[in-house]
Amino acid sequence: MTSAHALSGLIAGVDPEVPHVSRVLDLLLGGTANYPADRAAAEHASAARRGGDVRVDVRAARGALVRMVRYLAAEAGVRQFLDIGSGLPTMDNTHEAARRIVPDARTVYVDNDSVVVAHARRLLAGLPRDEVRYLHGDLREIDRILDAARSVLDFERPVGVILFGILQYVPDDQGPAGLLKRIVDAVPPGSHVAFSQPARAGADEDAVTGAAFDLLERPWGEPVVRRTRQETADLCFAGLEPVEPGLAELPDWRPEPGAAGPRPLPAWCGLAHKA
Repeated sequence: MTSAHALSGLIAGVDPEVPHVSRVLDLLLGGTANYPADRAAAEHASAARRGGDVRVDVRAARGALVRMVRYLAAEAGVRQFLDIGSGLPTMDNTHEAARRIVPDARTVYVDNDSVVVAHARRLLAGLPRDEVRYLHGDLREIDRILDAARSVLDFERPVGVILFGILQYVPDDQGPAGLLKRIVDAVPPGSHVAFSQPARAGADEDAVTGAAFDLLERPWGEPVVRRTRQETADLCFAGLEPVEPGLAELPDWRPEPGAAGPRPLPAWCGLAHKA
């Protein structure tokens, strides 16, 4: 039910001497799908994270994702998932969390990075293609993604759409609300949208938090759009019903009993239901 996590040998078109954000994130989650260059980049990211451990941030996001997928599979009756901007499908990503509850759950992963797709297809090689598929696509081309996903997913039945770690790369002038509306319009009632979004506290934001985000952007080369609580709610819950507890910070969305530990950098997350 799970994929092999180790990267063995070279993959066409992949330079192991150049660090890649998805492999770095895999390492920070405790995975082995990475190379020495990625390990060096992870050390740089950890050093840049003043006042905290970058692994706390990454693992908080993955923990919230797993809890949402578990809820969808165990309580909401969702049997198929569309994970856009997923990164590498390792270390408790969507298909693994879902298939622990529903062994034949279907998952379509989408990422716009050809390096990620090359790795992912090797990592998923042992799983049936009619149950787990990895596609090369960009959220900004959502109609093409939806058309391709229909080769695996049945859009007459509820779909769990996963938008973790992707909305922050779509600034307001690129129409994230319109992209989300097209997704919601395409899936049937009973579907859900799970999301995460780096937080901004407005004019009163702590300068240390803002500086930490700015430093962590540099190794990845992509600016991150942070949004306030209200901006995130307006964007992600439009036309949908929030699932309790609504919009929350990552560790606070239905935490495991007794869960505690260091707080990650502020990031909102939530699960929205299409009635």
